[in-house]
Amino acid sequence: MSDGNFFDGTAHTVFQGRDVYGGVHFHPPAGPVVPPARVPEPPRHYRNNEVQLGKLGQIHDECADGVAVAIVLGAPGSGRSTLGQCWAYRNRERFPDGCFSVRMGRRAVTDVLAELLELSGHSAEQLPASLEARSAMWRSWSGDKKIALLLDDATSAAQVRAVLPTGAGAMVLVVEAGGLAELRRRHSARDVRLDPLTDEAALGVLTELAGAERLTAEPGQLAALLEICAGSAAELTVAGAMLAEATEWSIEYLIGRIKRKGGLASAVFDVAYDRLDEDSQACYRAFGAHPGDGDLAPETLMATLSLDLDDVQDVLRQLRRANLIEPTGGGRYRMTGLTRLHAAKKAGGLRETLVAYYAATGLAVAERVGARGWNKALWPGLAVDGRSAEAARDWLRVERGNLVAATENAEPEDVCRLALALWPVHQAGGRTSEMIAVNELGIRAAQVWGSKVAESVLRTQRGFAARQARDWDTAYAEFGRAAELAREAGSVTAEASAVEGLGLAYVDVGAPEAEETLRHNLKVAERLGIERRIAVAEMHLAKVVAPAEAVGLLDSAERVLGSESSNRVKILLWRGRTAMAAGDLDAAVDLFVRVAEEEQAHLERISAHRGLAEIARTRGEAEQARAYAEDGLNIAQLRGYTAEAAEFMEWLAHLDDHR
Repeated sequence: MSDGNFFDGTAHTVFQGRDVYGGVHFHPPAGPVVPPARVPEPPRHYRNNEVQLGKLGQIHDECADGVAVAIVLGAPGSGRSTLGQCWAYRNRERFPDGCFSVRMGRRAVTDVLAELLELSGHSAEQLPASLEARSAMWRSWSGDKKIALLLDDATSAAQVRAVLPTGAGAMVLVVEAGGLAELRRRHSARDVRLDPLTDEAALGVLTELAGAERLTAEPGQLAALLEICAGSAAELTVAGAMLAEATEWSIEYLIGRIKRKGGLASAVFDVAYDRLDEDSQACYRAFGAHPGDGDLAPETLMATLSLDLDDVQDVLRQLRRANLIEPTGGGRYRMTGLTRLHAAKKAGGLRETLVAYYAATGLAVAERVGARGWNKALWPGLAVDGRSAEAARDWLRVERGNLVAATENAEPEDVCRLALALWPVHQAGGRTSEMIAVNELGIRAAQVWGSKVAESVLRTQRGFAARQARDWDTAYAEFGRAAELAREAGSVTAEASAVEGLGLAYVDVGAPEAEETLRHNLKVAERLGIERRIAVAEMHLAKVVAPAEAVGLLDSAERVLGSESSNRVKILLWRGRTAMAAGDLDAAVDLFVRVAEEEQAHLERISAHRGLAEIARTRGEAEQARAYAEDGLNIAQLRGYTAEAAEFMEWLAHLDDHR
């Protein structure tokens, strides 16, 4: 080591830093990593698409000094995932540091990163909890690695961005299941589109599945079957699976059954469906009726079809053997492409049953996360879900996409249930556009349903979404109208929530009306006489009063709310703000650091980093201030807090002006 801010030599781990608040942790892999080809070998019946495979190779070759990103497109059932899998497997010698494959879908990106980090040699005990820390660890590990990464079923550019490797020569193959336009703009991703299989390739698929001897015995019928399947990898795979399993069937017999179903390509699935037993047919229909992206849990099938766990597991095994569904991880399954389109035609009234299930279960689970007075006022018989609060939060996180999708086809009362069920997920922020859309739909549904209380609460939720979007005029209007509706309906509980929301919107912009409104909010809470609501009102009032009064309010609030993790973190944050306002910067730093180290309170963590950055700037520590602000910006960007991210960028842009 030499004098100066640089390192010269070799070492296992090097750290350079100044004015470090909090701990320093090193997370090298648990042991030597010898990455195998993690991408599985493609199925033996895979054929065709040599042009597309060649184009993927060209994309990689043309980006040797950076990270190549290719987006695989194609019609349902065209074999997009298999194309990426095949290319990575065939070209594994290009990637001495490993080939990795993970499915994204609606999985939490933190879980995807955990899978990648464990595959790269890190132990579960080494993994940090937060998304941004895991993303940073993955970027750091991959920085000098040449790897291939197959991301199946990607639904957004934000998902992909968090898991992109950084090593030159890396290749990322993204199988699109949602809007990825930002990848094309920001990461120069290039499209590779699949075409239907040629007759030669289609014959290869059937031969591998059913055997050459079986097919050559009926050449005329084989040609007819190829014409029916029309180059669809999904239909060929299902037809081949039927011939392989039903050894007593001739091709002529299979085609006869298909023709009796109408002679269309979808008739292949008709025949496969007819071979299922009654319970399996019901589950097949349920996958088609599902309002989300086709990814569901066995418990959903049990609840909606009145089957026990053993029956559901037997059915799922049968559907998998027939190549009609696939596992997605975590014990969940999905149906995709043409299979799902066919199943949807068979669904009948099952969609309404599934939507009603998500509405009822979602609200019961949300009530378990945090009881809300108006839910039981609207539905007096509302049951609270029996799982733990942590398990309830996990359920809402995993099922969020299904709940959102269910709002599009639900009855008005169920739309209201669904919008209220989503509150614990939306309240945390990061999904502002979705929150706006869901609650606007809920407001219209409440008007049709004729419930002023429901409309009031949903307008309050819409007001919170406007706060997240920094749309202050809309926030004021929604909170004000929500309070009016609550008073008209005689619901003091709903009125208190609307008044609280209005006061917090005033706090956001530093409006002088904030203190008066939040004092009124405390009086409304005291009228209700509910200890917890009074404590929440005290916590909010502490944000706008002098430090001496704020300390007393926070002490009172903590006696009631201290056992609730989310509110405990909020109180810590505002104790830090109060200490900062009183000039006790050392105490403020200690409190902000405690908040910044929390695992789940992302918005509070962002605010804590802002406080730490401001204190560092006040002390003349510009580089430390920049480091804290950049950490906060990273959290905001990865977690989807666009408004907070924009504020950090503006703050950073003016940092040098305050030196």
